[in-house]
Amino acid sequence: MRLTLSLPDSLARRFLATVPSRQRSSVVARLIEDELRRHEQRLEGACLAANDDVALEAEIDEWQAFDDAPRVSEAP
Repeated sequence: MRLTLSLPDSLARRFLATVPSRQRSSVVARLIEDELRRHEQRLEGACLAANDDVALEAEIDEWQAFDDAPRVSEAP
């Protein structure tokens, strides 16, 4: 897949001067993969922390106890 990205001029110049043209796609892919892995690890940590939060779990249980179904009134 091809993507178009915008980079600051100074960063783009450094990248073009440092990374050989035939290696640029693989370098960018590796850098993005590394950054995504870090983001995913932070999200996983936040999720695990939320799952261990007893107060949050109690609040979720309280909200899930509500019955949102409309009630049909009984005829007299």
